[in-house]
Amino acid sequence: MAVVNEHGATATTLNEYLEQIRQAHLAIDPDWNIEPESPDGLRIAIEAELLANLDEAVLHAYQSVDPLTAIGQQLNRIAQFAGLTRQAATPSTATVTFTGANGTLIPAGTQIRNSQTDTIWTTDGDVTISDGTATVGVTCTKPGPEPAAVGTLSIIATPVGGVQSVTNTAAASLGRSEEGDDAFRVRRYESVALPGSNQVDNLYAAIGNVDGVKQVRIYENEEDAPDANGVAGHSLAIFVDGGADADVLKAIASRKNPGAGLNRYAAFPNKVNGDTTTPAGQPTNITFFRPELITVYCHIKIANESLSEQDKQRIRQAVIDYSLSGFTAPVEGFNRRGIRIGEAVAAGRFYTPVNRIVGESGYVEEILLGLSEHDISATTLPMSFNQLGVLSADTIIVEYI
Repeated sequence: MAVVNEHGATATTLNEYLEQIRQAHLAIDPDWNIEPESPDGLRIAIEAELLANLDEAVLHAYQSVDPLTAIGQQLNRIAQFAGLTRQAATPSTATVTFTGANGTLIPAGTQIRNSQTDTIWTTDGDVTISDGTATVGVTCTKPGPEPAAVGTLSIIATPVGGVQSVTNTAAASLGRSEEGDDAFRVRRYESVALPGSNQVDNLYAAIGNVDGVKQVRIYENEEDAPDANGVAGHSLAIFVDGGADADVLKAIASRKNPGAGLNRYAAFPNKVNGDTTTPAGQPTNITFFRPELITVYCHIKIANESLSEQDKQRIRQAVIDYSLSGFTAPVEGFNRRGIRIGEAVAAGRFYTPVNRIVGESGYVEEILLGLSEHDISATTLPMSFNQLGVLSADTIIVEYI
């Protein structure tokens, strides 16, 4: 039987139960016919399976109270003690540029259609055309990892007088499916920093819990002079991928130290500045930045011609998944956080997710990266501190050799 004590929980296996019940019958009558094909042998097998299943349920119940082993609804319940809920699927986001007559106001919610996938994307805020162009963030109305390759956000679904065209010069930052158990465990662990005394940790936890946020990068400069990135002295530069502007502003206001600057007057691109309130209702002005999305092209050469077209799709998806969140299953010894804002994109990190698909059917001959489909020859692509490398199925070439 299952045993729960100060040392943990242990269970009896199906084979152990089977042998115990068989021996108990033979102790009553050594001549009892309990061969597996006999009626009593079949009944013993049924009883052993029932008992083993019961032990397994006891182990699951024991493990469900530990956030490191709980799954599904039980993990949801544990996380609720920290005030957390599992994040729903997040939408893909991108930046588009409108061209048209100066002074034309493009309202928030203006719809753009993807010319390849027909998905609808809406503008995140109001923007006015100046010097012939206007740049604004857009969000896909369909949650999940919906792609938008360069130049595909090109159809104006909501006509606006004075607007001539629209396009995206970088691929979209892909959304994510519903938060998995492993990612939820990591976020729950990090969220214990919410009541802590370290301001940066507090901000990471608070912003990371905003609905739709995919990742956060905070640069802190404690010195008097600006640092090498241009972050002002005694300030924070906060970069956030995903999440509604108003929600992110409020999250920052809830944890920001009143004495720390937020680089309101910095020239970093994709600045978001707005008024919000602190938890006590005091008005405050907050600044953060969106990362500059850099389209990454990837050429994967695999030494095996027997793999199928479906395998190519699986390989592309494995690379995309890894770039977004690393390994979503507990895989020890590997980076499990994906590509971060300001982090170089290295081809070497993609060998493991690809080899997990290829398995014994071959091996990866070479993986090369590039910033253009016409020049894919690098093993590492450096990124500036405010840039985020993004991949999509359209930018990943899988070749069998």
